Order: sequence, then structure tokens, then C-alpha cells
Amino acid sequence: MSLVPRQETHSKIDAAYATLEERITSGRWEIGEVIPREGELAAELGCSRDTVSKAIARLVHAGLVERRTRAGTRVLRNTPLAAGGSGSAPVPAVELDAFAFIFPSKRHEGVRRVMNGFQDAADEAGRRVMMLSTGADYQKEAEFITRLQEFDVKGAVIYPALAKPEDILSLSQMLLASRYPIVLAEVNLPGFGRPAIVVDGFHAGYTMTKYLIGKGAKKIGFVSNYSWTTTMRDKYQGYHRALQEAGLPEPAKGVMMDPGMHPNFSDPLAEPTQIGRHYLAGGTDADAVVCADDYLAAGLATAARETGRRIPEDIKLGSLNECLTGHPFTSYRVPYEQMGREAFTLLDAVQQNPQSLPVSGEKQLQGAIIERTSA
Repeated sequence: MSLVPRQETHSKIDAAYATLEERITSGRWEIGEVIPREGELAAELGCSRDTVSKAIARLVHAGLVERRTRAGTRVLRNTPLAAGGSGSAPVPAVELDAFAFIFPSKRHEGVRRVMNGFQDAADEAGRRVMMLSTGADYQKEAEFITRLQEFDVKGAVIYPALAKPEDILSLSQMLLASRYPIVLAEVNLPGFGRPAIVVDGFHAGYTMTKYLIGKGAKKIGFVSNYSWTTTMRDKYQGYHRALQEAGLPEPAKGVMMDPGMHPNFSDPLAEPTQIGRHYLAGGTDADAVVCADDYLAAGLATAARETGRRIPEDIKLGSLNECLTGHPFTSYRVPYEQMGREAFTLLDAVQQNPQSLPVSGEKQLQGAIIERTSA
């Protein structure tokens, strides 16, 4: 049965367009999904392939899909067309001509510092910016990315809130679907066509471990959560290399790499403290521990005090990411302000000339050890 009335050609195209548009706006075809081939749609709708091709061309013009040679037609967005539209692209609700910075929460010291660097660079360049906080709600992050056009945003820096591996797939689909210049901060997804500014995790792990060795530690452990990410892998590899060079083994039960990551901006130390208790309950004899960040160092310090262990006399602690203020931990200070500045500069360059830089790539920033009393 034909889903497209067999009337004159213009009406057939309108009917095919309406059917395909409804499948997109209703969510039947999701953002990032490749829709069926034109021949399949023509057979299903009971019309010619030429009619389907023209209907899809209108979807492209409306900004709902994009056509890619050999890759097919992919859904870009699922928001309705502007009222009165005859296939024209929607008019932005607010004309800002801005760059956006999308982030989980400025309660996180590192995020706040990246945001400050981004804002400072934008002020110096005379560029208007939008700051969009998502909290720990990954779906809100997805919504912001898909609705950038409504605010006349020209591009975005995204500090992703990736709590679990499945979130990478969703983010990857959105990055492939988005037509806007996007730069990633702190996280890189190689192969998805978006440049990234990240910390050199290997350098962080290696440098802190060498520092603890220099302080006389012989049994140095390693604790992280979020262990499925490339950044944590790199931190562990740096730690392991430093031990190898010093001829030191990993201590018995001294390495704990928890895959979990459940952001709680109201009580950010709850999960790290549980991890610290679990680590010490395992019976490790480590005399020093490299912690992936300040939160884990704080959690481990709390757990150590509960068991009567002193910091640094019994266990030395080093953090690979300074993200708390007013703490006693020897930390690897990541240049987050520089990360924000360079993310803005890179986004501005890509927006002005998309061909001026590789469509993907990673710039790594190195930090330095800040000595305090935990080691």
C-alpha cells in the first residue's frame, strides 16, 4: 500500500517529506542514525526514488539530516522546523553569535578553572559566550549539543560528563551528527573528527611516582576510579614505567582501578571515601599511594585515619589531579586555565577556517608537582 498519495509531483514530494520529517521529530529515527536508503524508502512509500531524493534534499536544507558519500544519510537533529517553514532552516530563537562552553558543574575545581580560562580568552577576543551547566545529567548535555542552532551558537567547547562507557557511544553519535565546530576538553575520542585539549596522563603518573620514590617510598600503590578512560590508563602506565625504571614491583594488593564514576556534586567525597576503605581493607602493605585525583586522596586519607594510620608517616599520598582547594595533598597541578584558553583558541580557528587544522587530534598539556604535607 502506498503511503504517498499518487497526485501531482509536488504533492508527492510534500507527502514524502512530511512522512520522513515525522519519523525524525518523533524520535523513530534517532540523532546520529543512518536512515534507510532511498530505494528502500521509495518502495515503502510507494513513490519514485526521485521523489524520495527530493524530499531528503528538503530535509537537508532544513538541517534535519546530512548526506555523506558512501556513508548514507544521517539524522542531525530532531527539533521541529520553525513555524511557517516550507523546508527552510529554522531561525534561531536568540541571535547571540556566540561560542558555548558545556560543562557538568563549576563546583568541580578543575572545571571551574577551565571555564575561567575559556572566559578570559573569549573576553580578550571580544567573543560572546554561553555557559551551559548540565550537572550529572548526561541527557541534558545531549540536549544542549543538539539545540545549539536555536541560540545562533557558532561552536562549542564540551567538558563531557561521561559516567559510564555507554555514554561514549551516545556522545560519539552526537559528535558525528553535529554540524558545528566542537572541541573537547579533558576527554579525547580519537577517530570522531573533533580535536581535544587534554592532560598528559602518562607524565602525571610518571612524575608523581618518581617524586614518591625520591621521598623514600618502596611499596607504591595506585588507586583510581573511572578506570576505563584513556586518561586513567595513561596515568597508570606512567606510574608503572616509573616503578620499572626504579626496579620496584607493584606492592601486593596495591593497585586498585575501579571502573565506577558516579558524580555527586553535593557530596563529592562520599564515593572516594568508600573506595579508600575498600582499598585499605584489601590488606595492602603499600607505604605510599598514587591517587588519580584529590578526591581519591581525601577519601583514602579519611579511611587511613579510621584505621589509625598516619599521613604521611605510615602512608604517603600523591594526587595526580589538583581539583580541591585548601587541602594538604601533594598534587600534580594540571594547567586547567591554559586548557580553557587553548580550547577557545582552537575552537575559534576551526570556526573561522574548518580546513586550517586537522579535523581530529589531541594536544596534551603537562603540569607540575605542588608539594604539600601528604608526602
